[in-house]
Amino acid sequence: MDFIVGDMAITTVGTDGDDRAIEFLVRPHRDGRSGGRVRSEGHFAIYREHGQGWEGARLAVDPQSGSVPVAAVEWAVEFAREYL
Repeated sequence: MDFIVGDMAITTVGTDGDDRAIEFLVRPHRDGRSGGRVRSEGHFAIYREHGQGWEGARLAVDPQSGSVPVAAVEWAVEFAREYL
């Protein structure tokens, strides 16, 4: 799924078979109004262990990716709360 959040395009690129992890790709989205604050692609995942609540959820950032805006992580956490 693709979402436009401010000047970011956030894509869910995968989930695990048990719905315990969602991977996200964040990249620049320019619509003529944004300031272009997102400069490179970032790849991260939010996951939780089976049988654990949100208190045990984790964030993993791909070491090969660019920086990940905090606003993208905030949005992804709210998204993941609905689906994990």
